[in-house]
Amino acid sequence: MKEALERIKSLLEMTKPKQLALLMITMYGAYFAGGGGFDLQKLLLLTLTGIGSAGGVTALNMYLETDIDSLMPRTRVRPLPRGALSRSEALYGISILIILGTISGALINKYVALSALIGLYFDIIAYTEIAKRRTEWALLFGSVAGSMPALGGWTAATGGYSLTGILLAGIVYVWQPLHVAFIHYYYEDQYSKAGIPTIPSRLGYRAFANLALFSVTSTIFLVWGIALTLGEGYFTAVIATLLGVQALRAVAKFRFTPGKELARGMIKFASPLVGIIFILLPLELHLFII
Repeated sequence: MKEALERIKSLLEMTKPKQLALLMITMYGAYFAGGGGFDLQKLLLLTLTGIGSAGGVTALNMYLETDIDSLMPRTRVRPLPRGALSRSEALYGISILIILGTISGALINKYVALSALIGLYFDIIAYTEIAKRRTEWALLFGSVAGSMPALGGWTAATGGYSLTGILLAGIVYVWQPLHVAFIHYYYEDQYSKAGIPTIPSRLGYRAFANLALFSVTSTIFLVWGIALTLGEGYFTAVIATLLGVQALRAVAKFRFTPGKELARGMIKFASPLVGIIFILLPLELHLFII
């Protein structure tokens, strides 16, 4: 029993719980922003969809990148490189997660299931299998997958795609390169050793900083786009703008005086930025309804 629990724990570790938690926040935030109520059955299915799809796809990505992970000090402690799970055990558990997530999404509606499948395609096929080992722009494909939980949450509430749902997913899409690129910079030597091309290593830190500036600016514009589209959500837009200005100042400083500590600070700042948006917006839109 203890051994089985350790294997389950290792499988869950492959879902990257901290990253998964943030994606779940965007999913729940989009769901409640879309007017989704406290329907326990739907929320349970949505939770299973998020854990199964987003978590399962992340674990499958890790499964396919075991050779890369084995070469990098920051990742060689993951379950497969350290031998906590066999590849067959990992693949069995991952398959269960992905199937569970897809079926749960389909039980809500076809758009939730489609969002999960889009995430699977862009993370595994476009990002991991086609782009990651070939081009520094691979993160743009991975960002599509990262935005799908938000789109799935919106469609779970509204029953279909809409401009507001796409804008919400867009926030995650433009934010993710900011987060990932700073990780690439901070661990640049390790990625180079593993043979993974990154924007900082291929194009230089100024091009990377320009991408980060574009990412933060786009996030601000998208939040205001949602507010203007809905005619509400302006408080969230103001808070996002204030946080975004702080991020822009930090990135501008990095552009002229790059350094690991500044990069580490941006890694820590990036996740709360998107999390705050997806927590504040549904509260602002439906505070008096709940």
